[in-house]
Amino acid sequence: MDLEIGLPEILIGGVLLLIICFLGAVGRPVFGMWPNLLRNIPRLHDFATEFLRQRDLTIEFKGPWFANLDFIITCDPRNIQHILITNFANYPKGPQFKEAFEALGDGILNVDSDLWRLQRKMFQLWSRQHKKFDSFVARTIQQKVVNDLIPFLDQVSNTRTQIDLQEAFQSMVTFESAILLIFGLDPDNYSFTFSKLEYRKAIDDIQEATLRRHFLPEVWWKLERWLQVGHERKLTKARRVFDEFMYQCIQIKRKELYQSCKSQNKEQVANSNDLMTLYMEEKETPYSDQFLKDVALNFVAAARDTLTAGLSWFFYLVATHPTIEAKILEEMKENLPTVNEDNNHNKYQFFDAEELSKLVYLQAVLYETLRLYPSVPLNHKTVAEPDILPSGHRAERKTRIFLSYYAMGRMEKIWGPDCLEFKPERWISEQGGFVYVPSHKYTVFNAGPRSCLGKDMALLQMKVLATTILSNFRLQVVEGHPVSPNITVTLNMKHGLKVWVSRRCA
Repeated sequence: MDLEIGLPEILIGGVLLLIICFLGAVGRPVFGMWPNLLRNIPRLHDFATEFLRQRDLTIEFKGPWFANLDFIITCDPRNIQHILITNFANYPKGPQFKEAFEALGDGILNVDSDLWRLQRKMFQLWSRQHKKFDSFVARTIQQKVVNDLIPFLDQVSNTRTQIDLQEAFQSMVTFESAILLIFGLDPDNYSFTFSKLEYRKAIDDIQEATLRRHFLPEVWWKLERWLQVGHERKLTKARRVFDEFMYQCIQIKRKELYQSCKSQNKEQVANSNDLMTLYMEEKETPYSDQFLKDVALNFVAAARDTLTAGLSWFFYLVATHPTIEAKILEEMKENLPTVNEDNNHNKYQFFDAEELSKLVYLQAVLYETLRLYPSVPLNHKTVAEPDILPSGHRAERKTRIFLSYYAMGRMEKIWGPDCLEFKPERWISEQGGFVYVPSHKYTVFNAGPRSCLGKDMALLQMKVLATTILSNFRLQVVEGHPVSPNITVTLNMKHGLKVWVSRRCA
């Protein structure tokens, strides 16, 4: 969705916008850089990249003097290391972040201190308590691929119908697999108040309105929230819709666990692999439904949206770089079980986690995709106490700092003169191994104490989808289809990914 300003916003901010238009350059000392930012919101990430390239990787942004919109934006690896690792304690999310992302409640993405540590501990316990966690993750996503995605791709390949692959991932794989991982429930097997489409739209509306809050004066969006107009009204409705879905999932899960305990089927409870079972079986502290909803919402939103974005950009880049696609297929042929000789009788290829770990070049392609198109393009921090960044910029108390991960992948000072090229070979050493890059330079999975807990899980899921689709189908991007990043919290494609699908013969 686009970050657009509708009629209610125009009515609320009409006087302000008229002054901006009337004063033009004269008004810039009053309104700072904000008018330029507003004009470039539809291409926000590329605008920030160009600006950062001109300003030596760090900018002190000055907004309207009355609007509390001043912030620092940086993609300097020295600053990233300082903020995320060296001086981590001085750069929490902060109250402004939590208020802007209020829809996330007390979930892991939105909190600091004890609540954050608790949820990291629970996730780590969840991933470590199962001896074959990787296999569990692979099976979970394969379940949706086998039952829904593959039959759909097979059908459209026969009818030569163009499809939106990004939409297909969201509607058939990423949302459902996230619910399976977190709740152990397949949404297709239960009756809910709204449709899956409405739940997915609710997440999109939450993301759009949340990001918008970062670039409008606080008084503006708070007035919209109070009046319940514009994007804030959409946000309220979206929260109500998706919260209800989360609560329904929680009640279903509680009922299933209760019935298992009542029937003394302790083995069934012990074999439950989902995250909610771990929280609900925590005997010392009974967690409220509201807290469980916040926990689940954060993980579902993160798992669905980051996976969808990463997969969409991966298949776009591979489909438009046939040489790279050929190298992936050659590596699969050399390292995976022999491809079925007859791919015309509904025999499909699937591979387990151990087999997928052998694909070094595929991992390089995934890393290179995420370097140029990180699923989470911006990070937001707040300064607890005054500090001097390694770049020399002074960070005053309560200053907001944005870390542009999107811009980092496009900086010659960081990645060299070929930084804009899609070049997976940069990740392969002369000996054929994988090249290590420090996390403060390659920030796709964040860095320091808040580094991404789901990194290995996300990469495994992407490998499952990549090998399954590439071994069974050919994709061709529709000629003339516009491809550009959408301006939301995660880096989905603005117009989706329109492709033609055909079966890959043995």
